[in-house]
Amino acid sequence: MFDWSNLERNSIINFIMELSPKLCDRNITVTQFHTILSRYIKKHWPVTVSQGWDIKVKKLGLFVGGTYYSDRDENGKKCIELVLVYNPLYNKINLSKRRFKNMCSVIADTLLHEIIHMRQYRRRDFKMLPDYNSTASSSKIREEQGYLGCTDEIDAYGFNIACELLEQFRGNYKLSIDFLSKNLVGSRGRSIACWRMYLKAFKHDHDHEIIKRLKRKVIRYLPRAEVGKPFKSRDWICH
Repeated sequence: MFDWSNLERNSIINFIMELSPKLCDRNITVTQFHTILSRYIKKHWPVTVSQGWDIKVKKLGLFVGGTYYSDRDENGKKCIELVLVYNPLYNKINLSKRRFKNMCSVIADTLLHEIIHMRQYRRRDFKMLPDYNSTASSSKIREEQGYLGCTDEIDAYGFNIACELLEQFRGNYKLSIDFLSKNLVGSRGRSIACWRMYLKAFKHDHDHEIIKRLKRKVIRYLPRAEVGKPFKSRDWICH
């Protein structure tokens, strides 16, 4: 039995950072990097770790993604997957300690995001909720809005955004909440990436029903983000 409620954002980050002497500022092969990192993660948490390739990934870097599989969970199998994506044009990777820590933060946020999905599905006996019914004219935008507007994703990304805000503004609730009302059209920056993703998908319309729902969810999650755990209890996530 694994108690997912023990996982806390900062402890996840610090735990993976223990690998920094082996993986930071070293021009090692992707195979070496992936093997060391994936074995370390799988040794301590019941997740699968897979390798992916995408030419959009920056040179000598990587992208982190994740998936929760409700069918695997229902059948008692490992149900959370981390995907480490590399650029297929380069067989080496070299992360500074700062970039490695950013990667650790993304891994922590991804794990917690998928744990939220795990709890959602278990609470409703693994029933799936429908996507948001977007009315956008473009099929690509409809698909993106449909996914991001789903109640499950608003919930999971709400926690992620709350964590990003408190990290960016050093725990200041007022600055975090004020940021949610800022006009970010044309602004650049990698901070609060999930919030920027939503604004872009919904054309920076702060009056859109999805953006307003997400804002409320983020604000409600701030106290939980402060302790780095989305839930107070172990209900549904001790398995």
